[in-house]
Parts: sequence; C-alpha cells; structure tokens
Amino acid sequence: MTIAPLLEGFKSYFETFSKFTISTLPLFILLGLLASSGDIYLNSETFFTWGILLFIFTNLFLTPFVTSFCILIVNDLRKNRLKESIGYYIVSFQLVLRVLLLTLINGLVIIGGLLLFIVPGIYLASRLLLSPYFLILEGKGVLESLDLSWQTTKTNQRNYILYLIYYWAALIFVTFFTLSIISAFAISSEPNTNLFFTNSIANAFLSYVQLVLISYPLLFVYKSSKTS
Repeated sequence: MTIAPLLEGFKSYFETFSKFTISTLPLFILLGLLASSGDIYLNSETFFTWGILLFIFTNLFLTPFVTSFCILIVNDLRKNRLKESIGYYIVSFQLVLRVLLLTLINGLVIIGGLLLFIVPGIYLASRLLLSPYFLILEGKGVLESLDLSWQTTKTNQRNYILYLIYYWAALIFVTFFTLSIISAFAISSEPNTNLFFTNSIANAFLSYVQLVLISYPLLFVYKSSKTS
C-alpha cells in the first residue's frame, strides 16, 4: 500500500494549519458548545426536549455543514486560492441536505455490513469512502456519488481498506486519549466545576481532529484516485 497520499495530506495540513484553523475555529467551538449543552439537557427532565432539539440540530444540520465547509476550504487551500468565507458558508448550506442523506445511506449500509460479522461492514465502508468528495467537490448527486466511489475503489481495494482502518484507528486513539484526560480532570475536580467548559473543549477538539483527517489525508486519497 502506498502511504504517499496520507503523507501529502498531513504535509498540507501543517503548511496550511493556521489558515484552516482560523477559518474553521468558530464552527468547532459552536459544535463543542452545542454538543455539551445537548448532553446536559438530555439528562435533565426539565430541559429534555431542548436536549433532543440540540441533538437533532447538531447532528442533522451542523455536522454535515461543517464537513462540507472544511472539505471545500482545504480543497482551495491546497491550490492556494482561498476565497472569502461567506462563499464557503453559502455553498455548505446548499449541500447540507445532500451530505446528510449521503451520510445516512452510508451509515445504514455500513451498520448492516458490520452486523454481518464486521468484515462486510469494513469492506462496504472502504468502497464508499470517497463518496462525500464526489458530492461536495464535483457536485454529483447522492446515488451517483455512491456509484462513483464504488467504481473508483474497485481497483486496489486492499489499499482503501487500510486507509479506512488507519482513519478509524486514529479516531479511536484520539477519542480514548481525550476521554482519559477528561476523566482524570473530573476525578480531581469538585463536582460540576468547569466540566461544561472541559466537555465543550473536548467535543470541539474531537470534531476538529475528525474533520482534519477527512479534509486532509482522506481528501488526498481521493485526489490520488483521480490521477491513478
């Protein structure tokens, strides 16, 4: 397996770290605050309904929006042609419903595969790995994006499975590390002292890491597949 696309993605991230982070930081802070608020409200009988609404808004609108926003920005950053932020906000808003639908279809297919002794789920996830990029960067429809990803990953299937495993492994490692720090902080602190603030930072950080992986190394895997 060639790791060149992954290395190029991380190299691009370090080169454009400041521009990417400055452009996206408000969105990740908002994600962190809403996720933490939703968790608190869901555990409250008084504000349970608000917790449901925040959960729906965060996962069904804001997350697809931020995903589109990050991929669009990084695609232009790597070409050194970053535009005004308002343009990315408008385009990302227009893509929200399609990205959400694509994510739901991917999720259902992958979960169905995972229930069939895990291996089919990993295989299906690797074959659909590139579908968000066809939709967001090329303006393809949901079903067409799924089909293009399936066709593109038909060759070198082992590589795409390994790319997927590396992505999942990185997310699991970062999540475990972050939760360990939060747990240590919670044990050593007074009850409820700064926990909301800590959880907000943790949620924002985890979202940031996930979108960095999606917008840099995996984006470069997609770009590499287009030239191979």
